[in-house]
Amino acid sequence: MNNLLSAEGVNDPFLFQKYELQLYDIRSHMLHFYGSIKDLDLSTMAESNLPGLYEIFSELDDLGHLDVAEDLCQTLLRDPLIRSLLPVVYTSYTHFFSLHETHLARKILDCEEPWEMLKSFPLYSRYEDMIKTHVQNSPKIEVLAFIGCGPLPVTLLILSKLYGIRCIGVDKDPEAVALAKSCVKHFGLEKEINIVEGDENILTELDWDSVLVAGLAEPKQRIFKNLHSIIINRNP
Repeated sequence: MNNLLSAEGVNDPFLFQKYELQLYDIRSHMLHFYGSIKDLDLSTMAESNLPGLYEIFSELDDLGHLDVAEDLCQTLLRDPLIRSLLPVVYTSYTHFFSLHETHLARKILDCEEPWEMLKSFPLYSRYEDMIKTHVQNSPKIEVLAFIGCGPLPVTLLILSKLYGIRCIGVDKDPEAVALAKSCVKHFGLEKEINIVEGDENILTELDWDSVLVAGLAEPKQRIFKNLHSIIINRNP
């Protein structure tokens, strides 16, 4: 192996030896992805070549859904090279996903068959599987609040359509809220899904019995701290 891979940052030499090939492969993909996006204007490319942007980020999405052991995950997160790339990778993915959801929401609003359009979304099956697991593990949900629903609240649409769960989508971006409301209405689910503008603190004014936080909702530490206080005060 060349200097792309070393034991630096891996506390347990046995883990390094055990996962050396996987570490090398993941590092290589991360470096390739980083090289593809570090000087890229995502907004400009989204306007001119959105399929090309999808192709670039599909590499990251494939990495994110690898089935890896817990100790390998911890080893990766301690790896100096990967740690140095993560801030740029995370920021770019957040920006990309916002652009993608906005683009898809607008396409759906122009479509007479919105469910067919949504099901053609490459990640739709992953959403379905994730939501199915959540509902199976939490079978008594009546009203679910979702922090950071974004402009296209796929999670809420599926929860409502497939499981009859009433939902509240919360987002602090007024443009995302406006688009999400339009999408919910276009799907004919405005009576089942309520979209509100605000952050997690608005939950003190609403009725709900379960809450989810979007993977890209930030800042996580504040959100979870406030949710903890809200839940404690609701159930003294």
